[in-house]
Amino acid sequence: MKRKLKTSVIVLSISLASMVFVFGGCTKYASEEDLQALEAQKQAADAAEQEIARLELEKANLEQQIRVKEQELQKWQDMLKKVGGEK
Repeated sequence: MKRKLKTSVIVLSISLASMVFVFGGCTKYASEEDLQALEAQKQAADAAEQEIARLELEKANLEQQIRVKEQELQKWQDMLKKVGGEK
């Protein structure tokens, strides 16, 4: 008798625990917290992409400035060679 009672209590406990997992809290829809976290991540990703675009543009501008300065340096080095100042 005790064994049947113990088995029944275990089966009932497992059944109730299963119902809690199945019916309480498990849903195919996202919670409001999940949606807010997702929105915050989207905004952070958008901000990061904008920053990347800005930095890439700045890099391109700096590379252009380097090319101009290198051309200017080459011009002055050529001129220095013409006047015989380079050893």
